[in-house]
Amino acid sequence: MQMVVQIHSILRWLVLIVAIYAIVKSLMGMMNKSSFTESDNKAGLFLTIVCDMQLLIGLILYFVGEKGFKLIQANGMAEAMKNSYMRFFAVEHISMMLLAIILIHIGRSKTKKAIKDSSKHSAAFWFYLIGLILILSSIPWPFRPGFEGLSWM
Repeated sequence: MQMVVQIHSILRWLVLIVAIYAIVKSLMGMMNKSSFTESDNKAGLFLTIVCDMQLLIGLILYFVGEKGFKLIQANGMAEAMKNSYMRFFAVEHISMMLLAIILIHIGRSKTKKAIKDSSKHSAAFWFYLIGLILILSSIPWPFRPGFEGLSWM
């Protein structure tokens, strides 16, 4: 199971890099009023793919790993909600990440459905940016209070 945790942790960096790349591409497209190219489309596609891979691994960890569903079963939901560390992994992390991935998918869908290039760039930018902000706020960073012992990998 530790290998799955490591893959999930390493894949986080790929998600962040691809999200930043897709956001910058869409921002540049908005600012330059350029056409929505195949490269712009692939940036969004790759972002949704890496997010979906991360989600799949995260769901495996949630239902099989020690910090998700098993944590709730072992301690009860009331106890998990009292402890900020347990609450983070049992509820907050998965909820915010699901919301972020949903927003990224909505942004991708809107870029495919929009007719005007400016609308495509705008939808990609805003949905990917909000998704990235949610992701960044929901990662168990080692500098978060209560998470000092976690490694960067």
